[in-house]
Amino acid sequence: MSVHFEKVELKSTTASAARRGRLVVDQPSTHNSSLSGFGAKKELETPAFIKYTRNGLQPHLVPEVAAELDELPKATRIQLEDFLEDELPACTKLHGGLRSFVALDKADILILDTLDPVVAVRTAKAISKAMGIDSEGGVRRLTPEAFAHSVDLLQPDIAIPPADYIEEPLPSLTHGKRISKSVSRSKKWLNEFLALKKSCVAVFAPVVGSRSTELREICAQSLLACDGISGYSFNDVCLQVPFAEKLDLFRHSITYLDANKPRYMQGSSAPDLVVRAILYGVDIFDSSYAYAVTEQGFASLYYFRHDSEISGAFLDSSSDSGHLNMWDSHMFDDFGPLMNGCGCYTCRNHHRSYIHHLLKTKEMLATVLLQIHNTFCYQQFFVDIRRSMDEDTFLKDARQFLERYGCSASELGLSGAADQPNQAFNELDMLSRQIFSPTTKIQRKRNTESHNISNESGL
Repeated sequence: MSVHFEKVELKSTTASAARRGRLVVDQPSTHNSSLSGFGAKKELETPAFIKYTRNGLQPHLVPEVAAELDELPKATRIQLEDFLEDELPACTKLHGGLRSFVALDKADILILDTLDPVVAVRTAKAISKAMGIDSEGGVRRLTPEAFAHSVDLLQPDIAIPPADYIEEPLPSLTHGKRISKSVSRSKKWLNEFLALKKSCVAVFAPVVGSRSTELREICAQSLLACDGISGYSFNDVCLQVPFAEKLDLFRHSITYLDANKPRYMQGSSAPDLVVRAILYGVDIFDSSYAYAVTEQGFASLYYFRHDSEISGAFLDSSSDSGHLNMWDSHMFDDFGPLMNGCGCYTCRNHHRSYIHHLLKTKEMLATVLLQIHNTFCYQQFFVDIRRSMDEDTFLKDARQFLERYGCSASELGLSGAADQPNQAFNELDMLSRQIFSPTTKIQRKRNTESHNISNESGL
């Protein structure tokens, strides 16, 4: 397996570190291509997102429905923790690997990670020999050896090995050796995984070090000296610092890493964070934001450029908020599309009133239709970003985007101003505190008294 990153030269340089490129996966034809998808070149234009899944499926989108979104990136991430309800996951026993188990398109780049990037609070803790994972079957211990064995059986294109991610707040973060232990453990686990894996899977190495610039430098330098690494993964979901500080820590890390390898940032998928991260040199994100919007019962209304195919939304008085609350009583008799100018299946065939009705009655179709729209909107957002970079207008478009949705222009990373919270794209924060999906049917106590509709209606 060969994975490399081809940087595309832009028309001119700007005052940012934004990169335009292409992730290329070359697979040897000696493998059984009929089962595992080997033997073909796969490409992903960047900046891009990889499709976020839960339990091996894009949330609310069965494959037949997802086919309506035929221009989605051909890249999917799956986390092993979703399959650890038993000690030995059933997916490891199927000939053909994980791709066959979840019926994933053979053309998709398959990335296998350990943890869900949306989950910021965890109870399972790491020990010296293994990372802790909260699963449906209880706490599991995932060792580098067990992950290497799973990778050999599941046959992903890219694997992200276990790392000792620190969950905050912990008193030992600033006092003691917790961060240092995290870096040394992660380095040890990576080396063990590389030595034990038998497959030719490409590896994206986790970059750790929490909020310590010194330890991030140590981690980065050890990765630079390590053979067998095709890219870098940045998972600071549990790091409770302003996003501007996360970006500064990211920039400090990449100073010591190979600039010719792709950079994947997890958990920071909100549109405003994506724009700011791209300006710092991030290449790949996940699509968990679209899922978070759906889980609130919202419809996305944002766009990156005024000449976007879906920029007709700016005519909508609600568009400056970035989303439309489909629970709102005003949706009761609003027969317009979710977003003016949107060409997704939902907006072409349904209206706000119907989706409001589906939400109120807890019908699963509500989240299916919302997810189609929100994913389409997210997809168009990245298409417009790449087009903006190709046309050398990205810096201007990024500034206008951040200002349009209530972000400070200083968040472009061109000044040292303080980080400002943006309420237009805070659905991921809302999701972290949410217990039920919007269409979860909770058992209710029925009113046993007779109810005369005619009396109430005046008939």
